[in-house]
Amino acid sequence: MTRLVQPLRILRYAALSGFQDFGSTWTPWTWAGGLFLRMMAQVAFFASIGHLLASDAQVEYLFIGNAVVAAAVGCLTAATATTWERGAGTLPLLVACPTSPLLVLMGRSVFFIANGLAFSLGALFLLAPVFDVSIPWARFPAVFALVVLVTVTTYFSATFLGGLVLNATSARRTVPQVARMVMMAFCGVSVPRSVFPAPVRRLAGLLPLTHGLDAIRGVLDGAAAATVLDDIGLEVLVGAGWLALSLLTFQRMADAGRRDGSIVFSSA
Repeated sequence: MTRLVQPLRILRYAALSGFQDFGSTWTPWTWAGGLFLRMMAQVAFFASIGHLLASDAQVEYLFIGNAVVAAAVGCLTAATATTWERGAGTLPLLVACPTSPLLVLMGRSVFFIANGLAFSLGALFLLAPVFDVSIPWARFPAVFALVVLVTVTTYFSATFLGGLVLNATSARRTVPQVARMVMMAFCGVSVPRSVFPAPVRRLAGLLPLTHGLDAIRGVLDGAAAATVLDDIGLEVLVGAGWLALSLLTFQRMADAGRRDGSIVFSSA
C-alpha cells in the first residue's frame, strides 16, 4: 500500500504546483481569449471547408475530427514543459531522488490534460450547433469518456517526446509541432486513413489518436458495440505503450545522469 501512496502523493503535489504555475501565466480571460479562442477558430476553419465542398457529410467528418484533435493539440505542449525543470536548474535534484523523475514531470504538466479536454469539449458543445452537426445527448457520455481517453493517451506520448528533447532543448517547440502535424495528417482527422498506403495506415495505428477517434466516430454513427470496443481496446493498448516508452526514456536518462554526471546544475 505504501508503494502506491508515495507515488500518488508525489503526483498530487506536482500537479498542484503545475496548476499554480499555469494560473500565474494565464488568467481565465487571457486563456479564453487566447488559447481557447484560437483552437475554436482552428476547428471552425476546417469544418468550413466542408461547406465549401457543399457536403453535410464532409462538414461532420471535418468537424468531429478537428474537435477531437484539439484535445491532442492541447496535450502535446507537455513535451515542451519537461524542459522547464532543466531551465530552472532543478532537474539534477529530481534525478537524485530515489523515485522516477517522470512522476514529478508528469504531475507538473498534468494541467495540459485539462487544457486539451477544454478545447475538445468546448468545440463539441459550442460549435456543433453552428455547423449543424448532431451529437445526440444520449451518446454524449460515451463521447466524453472517449475524449478523456484520447487526451490521456496523447499526454503519455507527449511525455515521451519531452524525454527526447530534454537533452536537445532547442527542439522543444519543433518536436510537438511536428507531432501535431503528423497526427492531423495521418490519423483520420480530415481525410480517411483509407486513402493512404497500407504501411502508412499501420504506422498511424501506433499514434495516440487514431483508434480513439475511430471509436468516437463509431459511437456517433451508431456502429456496433463490438467495433467500438475493439477501437477502445487498441487505444488503451497504444496509450500503455507510450507510457512504457516514457518510463523507459526517463529511467535511462536518470541512470545515465547519475552515472556520468551529464545532468548538471545549469539552466543551459
